[in-house]
Amino acid sequence: MTPLDPTALSEARESRDRMLEAQHELERARADYGHAIRRLHAEGGSLREIAESLGLSHQRVHQLVEGDEGAARRSPRRRFDWPFTRFTRRARQVVVLAQEEAAALGHPRVGSEHLLLGLALAEDEATAAVLTESGLTAEAIRKHVAALAPAGPPRRRRNFTRAAKRALERSLLGAKELGDNYIGAEHILLGVLADERSGAIAIVRELGADPEALRAAVRARRAES
Repeated sequence: MTPLDPTALSEARESRDRMLEAQHELERARADYGHAIRRLHAEGGSLREIAESLGLSHQRVHQLVEGDEGAARRSPRRRFDWPFTRFTRRARQVVVLAQEEAAALGHPRVGSEHLLLGLALAEDEATAAVLTESGLTAEAIRKHVAALAPAGPPRRRRNFTRAAKRALERSLLGAKELGDNYIGAEHILLGVLADERSGAIAIVRELGADPEALRAAVRARRAES
């Protein structure tokens, strides 16, 4: 296998980070836009008046005013989602890295173990020391993740496992616990460590680390900052 060119690899990573940041800003702007329109409506503005003032169709304003609650009423099927507008650039990178690692290993879905690997690869300031000090390096985690499932055929899209979904959903609880209004890598780590049944927890224990000690370390580092 030919080694990757360091300069090109660095440029690719920088471009990826810029792309993630641009996506974050776009989603945040969309959220702010929808919030402002709902506020106009809540303060007495009619849908037609708002539509004419902003150059939108009446139907589009109606959709924005309804928001996610209206979409939930229209679809009885539960859809996995989380507020990406609150994810930091590094948190988004963790998710992207998890997806890339699952693809590289040929795994059919993205699990909590891939999120753990993504956390180790992202080298976020809030989580890197906590993981490495406990022996949870990217190399060690990848070996265990690779052994969990045989490589499968290439796929255009890899869905998240239930454990991964729970971890991302519980990252919201981790943020609330720390009093934060954003989702960072440390919150994803807390979410990953919150499910004792997950593959990530199994790997943490196999590598000799204690999930509760890791959770306490994350909280302690936040208290020091």
